[in-house]
Amino acid sequence: MKRIFVILAAASALAVPDVAAAQSANPVLEAAPFIDRANQDWGKAIVTGDVATIVAPYAEDSVFVLPDGRAFRGKAAIRQMYESRPKTTQILEAAASSDGRVAAGPDDVYEWGSASATVKSQGGTARHSLGHFLTVWHRQGNQWVITRNLAF
Repeated sequence: MKRIFVILAAASALAVPDVAAAQSANPVLEAAPFIDRANQDWGKAIVTGDVATIVAPYAEDSVFVLPDGRAFRGKAAIRQMYESRPKTTQILEAAASSDGRVAAGPDDVYEWGSASATVKSQGGTARHSLGHFLTVWHRQGNQWVITRNLAF
């Protein structure tokens, strides 16, 4: 009996996972700083009109789909979409928050969440809007970039 116990104890010691190695191989944890930064930057940049910051996390061949189904293909088209935003409204505040993330493979992470904004029209009326999104993040070298963004 002692031999079996010793063998089992040794076997279980070999099976103990290396937590640091497991975390470094976790796409959700690896992508988190890129996702968190993009979400924080979006809120500030949409208010100030800083389109370069808004599109910075997008891959060159990314796709953005609006709630009405219109799709913008490529980083340049997404940039143009943001630049052509009506100038008759002013965004007073905005925020994007991640509600969940899951690895879709070693190089892809799906993120879902919501974005809100308070918008003031030319007539001075302010309204609050809330929308949801699903974003696909892809590992590109040592960075994570958006390859698909669906706004609902």
